Amino acid sequence: MKRKLPPFPALRAFEAAARLGSFKSASQELCVTPSAISHQVSLLETYLDRPLFKRGAQTVVLTADGQQYLDRVSPVLDELEASTREITGETTQGQLRLKMTEWFAKRWLIPRLPSFMQACPNIEIKIETGLPPTNFRGGNLDAVIHWGDEPVEGAVIEPFFSSTRTPVCSATYLAAHPELRDPQNLTSHVLFRDETSDGWQEWFDTVGLPNLCPDGGPEFSHCELSTNAALAGAGIALSYRELIDDLIEEGQLKQIFDVCSPVRTIYSLAYEKRRAKNSKILAFRDWLFSQILQDSGEKRAA
Repeated sequence: MKRKLPPFPALRAFEAAARLGSFKSASQELCVTPSAISHQVSLLETYLDRPLFKRGAQTVVLTADGQQYLDRVSPVLDELEASTREITGETTQGQLRLKMTEWFAKRWLIPRLPSFMQACPNIEIKIETGLPPTNFRGGNLDAVIHWGDEPVEGAVIEPFFSSTRTPVCSATYLAAHPELRDPQNLTSHVLFRDETSDGWQEWFDTVGLPNLCPDGGPEFSHCELSTNAALAGAGIALSYRELIDDLIEEGQLKQIFDVCSPVRTIYSLAYEKRRAKNSKILAFRDWLFSQILQDSGEKRAA
């Protein structure tokens, strides 16, 4: 029986435009003109007898049919690409677009970039910093470093970084406040709050003072910013211990008490389920988890 398949150039144009969110970006990726992308998409819409995009002045948005078709087409193209590379012996290559917080990029990823470039020399990483999105739809990202391990509809969430939390402040702040040796005295100090996951109540529960946790205090969108505020000597942050080991070793931050709250997931790798077989994402994933294992081994050895 003859297969009923749409023209392959039209499929490629549609998938690129849908994934990147614009005909212009798709044209740059496929090395054609935006009008050529538009023409191929129109051919596909005619073939399917339904619109796949809502066209605006500067952007294109998938229709419900377009989103459904993209969810089916992307995994097929990823599988086709992976199979082709496997049979030809070609290495994984191309651009991998990631988004993460500036703290994670500066303090974790960038120092390890030489290792990734050696392991995956044909993958070009494009890093965007800021709060990672919780919805991939209509975006142009391949993967994000996701806060915590909360599920996201349509996405794979793979936790890879966890830690306890503990109160910290700058060395000068601690020297000026010797009374901080007693946890009960925390209530008279500025405690920075974490909008993403405020853990002060949990920490006070851990030290046996469940009714002492104060309300209010300056609030930041995530713990990385509150840690920066503590570094500036403005107050006390409840920071993830694994994120600040080097700052404590260098003396820039002081861990005020030995007690830490229970372990929580800080970061997860997140990407769309429909792209779970994408070779570039899988290459980055494998490298990322190998680095975590290596870091764990080095800490155990130390």
